[in-house]
Amino acid sequence: MVGKEKITNANSFPKDWPIKKLADIGSTYGGLTNKSKEDFAEGNSKFITYKNIYNNTFINTNELESVRIYKDEKQNKVKYGDVFFTGSSETPDEVGISSVLLEEVDDVYLNSFCFGFRFNDLKKTIPEFYGYYFRGPVFRNEVYPLAQGSTRFNLSKSEMIKLKVPVPPVKEQYKIAAILSSVDEAIEKTEAIIEQTEKVKKGLMQQLLTKGIGHTKFKKTEIGEIPEQWEIRKLNQVSTRITEKNKGKTDRVLTISGLHGLVSQTEYFNKSVASKNIDGYYYLRKGDFAYNKSYSDGYPLGAIKMLERYPDGVVSTLYICFRINENMCKDYFRYYFESNLWNSEVSAIAPEGGRSHGLLNVGVNDFFNIFIPIPPIEEQYKISSIIRSVENKEKLELEKLEKLKTIKMGLMQVLLTGKVRVKVEDEVMSQ
Repeated sequence: MVGKEKITNANSFPKDWPIKKLADIGSTYGGLTNKSKEDFAEGNSKFITYKNIYNNTFINTNELESVRIYKDEKQNKVKYGDVFFTGSSETPDEVGISSVLLEEVDDVYLNSFCFGFRFNDLKKTIPEFYGYYFRGPVFRNEVYPLAQGSTRFNLSKSEMIKLKVPVPPVKEQYKIAAILSSVDEAIEKTEAIIEQTEKVKKGLMQQLLTKGIGHTKFKKTEIGEIPEQWEIRKLNQVSTRITEKNKGKTDRVLTISGLHGLVSQTEYFNKSVASKNIDGYYYLRKGDFAYNKSYSDGYPLGAIKMLERYPDGVVSTLYICFRINENMCKDYFRYYFESNLWNSEVSAIAPEGGRSHGLLNVGVNDFFNIFIPIPPIEEQYKISSIIRSVENKEKLELEKLEKLKTIKMGLMQVLLTGKVRVKVEDEVMSQ
């Protein structure tokens, strides 16, 4: 597929790749700024927004919102091959993010806080190639310093258009774009599998954690209908609260991630945001649980996670921590708390609007009095085993996804700079 070639540094390109200013190969235009609420009311036109650009290398027209545009703005229609840049953001690293339109469209417009770039000749500058180049490391490193501001950062069109970009031979542009596109397709397929597997997992959890396995008779309880053989117990009957202080046992400070569970702060934030003295933090061992009362996306009543990744760690005393009794299956409780089935119980003890510094006002005693459905121990293990089999498949796909993203990043590093040359018509391009 590729042949190696030496490049002295990241900003060097092959000699047969002309280097041109953006101003020499295209021109910019602005997005629409609303003059009144009626300007952007619902209508038949489509709008490309900051979010559409930020989330996609190539614009997905299915995600565009419908708007009504004034007649005097019709000259601002976007076209096939146009590139769109985020022009303003609260953080400098989100300025100058790009997305390219690869569909023939009609009546589509660009929003404010963004601006467009239109190539002079699409036969010489292939939009698919520049879709990747503008998101690649070399161009991003050149755009980043151009973001100006303090509380809000802005990118000047007139400054960005002075930047220089390579213009590889057209056949090479096509080939590079095709290689990166094939990796993108693999990434999209893997993401679709992960999404479907997650749906299957959630469906299984909802079914197994309420109906169990093979039951035909059910009874009504404080938390809804459950199999007759199951019991209802309070959390304090199947667990013990943890208040053991660290006192120098470990320096691993944990935080709760909705996706990854209890993770090291240095891994999650690339730094520790804990107090300098963590002797007073709660000390957890592998298999222990912690409840973070902070609400976040997907976790309106906070998150309860089990420590799986490490042998031990510490958490802030703002967390409510507990250890499931030895005669219970910890994974059963892990899956139960991953579901939303316990939310109604906590909602009943959290005063509406009762938040302090983003934390739910859930009392410790009230929390340990919430009801949990308890199957016989053998069924706890069976339920956990079924859910785990789907979870393991999801983990494999997530690992595959990370590998594909790493491969793509590596290919972008070498292909978009010409460090590695692609074969065109069975001949390696020479420098």
